[in-house]
Amino acid sequence: MAPLGIDALEELQTDFPDLAEDIQELANLYQRKLWHQLTLKVEACFHSSAFNRSDIPVRVFQGFIADFGHKINFLKLAQFAVHACKFQPNPAAAVDLLNSVVTRLEELKQPRTAEAILFLRMHVAQHKLETGALLECKAIVESVTEQLGKLSDVDPSVSAAVYYVTSLTNKAQSNYADFYRSTLMYLSYVSSDSLQPDFKVRLAVDVSLAALLGEDLYSFGQLLQHPIVRSLDGTPSQWLHELLVCFNNGDMHLYDQLCVRYADQLNAQPALVAHERRLREKITLMCLLELISSTPAEQRRIPLSLIGQRTKLDLDGVEFLLMKALALHLIEGVIDEVDGAVNVTWVTPRILTTEQLAGLKSRLDGWVGKVAAVASSLESESVGMVAAGAV
Repeated sequence: MAPLGIDALEELQTDFPDLAEDIQELANLYQRKLWHQLTLKVEACFHSSAFNRSDIPVRVFQGFIADFGHKINFLKLAQFAVHACKFQPNPAAAVDLLNSVVTRLEELKQPRTAEAILFLRMHVAQHKLETGALLECKAIVESVTEQLGKLSDVDPSVSAAVYYVTSLTNKAQSNYADFYRSTLMYLSYVSSDSLQPDFKVRLAVDVSLAALLGEDLYSFGQLLQHPIVRSLDGTPSQWLHELLVCFNNGDMHLYDQLCVRYADQLNAQPALVAHERRLREKITLMCLLELISSTPAEQRRIPLSLIGQRTKLDLDGVEFLLMKALALHLIEGVIDEVDGAVNVTWVTPRILTTEQLAGLKSRLDGWVGKVAAVASSLESESVGMVAAGAV
């Protein structure tokens, strides 16, 4: 068993003399029992490249931090354990380290350990997934998600861990829509600036592909408003950002142009190739939704011919498209085949981008102007009637 406390630091200093200054400070804070300051110092060390080599984090955690872990913030202890397990030789060793900390926290039987235990268990689930133990991972995720719902004032790092591992589980099962939603939840708990550039680009690619392939996703406004999408710009994956904007705007003509322009990139994505028909159906539906959403509510008796022009469909294709949209409950209304039009009474809500909000503002300004004109007209008529009555 590795020596604890000061003995562990002395061994570390012998093996890594360049760490002497930091190790002396750690020892000093430990001996003075300044647990908060010691926590901050350990955190600073774990953020320095000097400590992030060989098995140093593991030795610091197992030989030093484990000796006073019960005296510091339990979530910080869990975060230190997660950092240390990254330097374990394999996922099994990492799981053993994490589970040992979970066991120790459970033995304390204190309510303040709940967040830390959930945080650790989600990282155990992540390592299980990495070894192919999908069912074990799913069981942990479901259990932790249930327990998370019973807690209040949860630290964002815990929620982020839960949704991140949930997203990985969904990705492993090719559950595109669920992956998209869980990833957006994860991103709502972390700062985009805190993510490593290469990780950010990979995540942006994955969530963009999920948006395109998700069966019941017909609005990308939330994703397009998130800064992670801009990480695609200036990279070989910039075409994905352009494609997302095209879909969200429901621009069929631009879609065909992008398919030609980025044929090589599209063909390099097996999932997109396998679902080429679904993609065209989705862009067509989103084209319909954009047309309806951009039309003032009082003018939503839309000619089928206009829909055909926007969607590049013949009359039969337009009618099938409308029936599909009605069946998916994306719109409500009645198709008038005699007059060749559709009366739309409701369209599914969408999260709008800045550009779409500008269009909505313009329509609202027009509506306000009409209301003002009617009010002015009514006022003039009422004044005229009063004047006539006076005469």
